[in-house]
Amino acid sequence: MKIRVMLIDDYHDVTGVISEFLGFNSIDVIAIGRNGKEAVELYKKHSPDVVVMDYLMPQYNGLYGLENIRKINPNAKVIMLTGSVDEKLQDELIAQGASEILPKPSSMNIIMETIKKVSINNSIPLRN
Repeated sequence: MKIRVMLIDDYHDVTGVISEFLGFNSIDVIAIGRNGKEAVELYKKHSPDVVVMDYLMPQYNGLYGLENIRKINPNAKVIMLTGSVDEKLQDELIAQGASEILPKPSSMNIIMETIKKVSINNSIPLRN
């Protein structure tokens, strides 16, 4: 069975490239959103296996999305992408239940392998 993924990033180019790559590797991108609020709405509608979400987005950031998705489903699998190496931010993402934290940018192969790993079980987040 294919893994069903939701991508959340305010940059169309980022979601387009990731979506295309995942599709070529038998991972279904079932929804794409542009901020944390859309992430929550799309999560309710689609119930994906894994969410891949940027942290820094306008209006509603990834932390907003993570917190509210986890209220809907405490077992939600959410991979956070962040360009920040700030330990406090990473601690907050871990405390809010991020399944994994990846540096932005990350290679497509790392994103794909992390999606596969997280879909099997919730891993302990790694620091950048």
